Amino acid sequence: MRIFAALDLPRSAVEQVTEWQKPLVSRYPSLKWVSGQNMHLTLRFFGDIGQDTQDRVIRTLGAWVPGPLEFSFHRLGSFGRKGSPSVYWLGGDFPGEVMEIARQLGSIPDDRGKVSERGYMPHLTVARRRDGLVPMLEPPGPISGIITGAAVINSRLTSKGPEYEYIQTFDLL
Repeated sequence: MRIFAALDLPRSAVEQVTEWQKPLVSRYPSLKWVSGQNMHLTLRFFGDIGQDTQDRVIRTLGAWVPGPLEFSFHRLGSFGRKGSPSVYWLGGDFPGEVMEIARQLGSIPDDRGKVSERGYMPHLTVARRRDGLVPMLEPPGPISGIITGAAVINSRLTSKGPEYEYIQTFDLL
């Protein structure tokens, strides 16, 4: 199983992001757009880990009860080489509790035995570049909401894209 820990976004925020994406989908066919059903904030990707490590991830996330987490997306960024991004994402403002749980999860080794020592940057992946044009996208107007759930998810890669299976969900209230 390819495991990751994530925060669930409220439906209203997902709907606003997909509305922003709609006119861009046909305008930029060089991008593969993330569907609303696959939108989340990844806290940490672990990959193909054993049951003991998966249990440790579940215990860590299950012990975290920060209450409602207010957020706001208002920036658009990208990963990849300068001038040739491979991933486009939305970022913004998140409470310190999100950074703290990402730090805790980062101390758990991934499938390569590595811990995460770099700073965590909460972001929502909205598109991946296939080939061709490198569009200059504008961010949507501010999108805000309250996160109340987290999950440990298995990501199965298919020819149509990833399929997610929720292993464990958590109420953050």
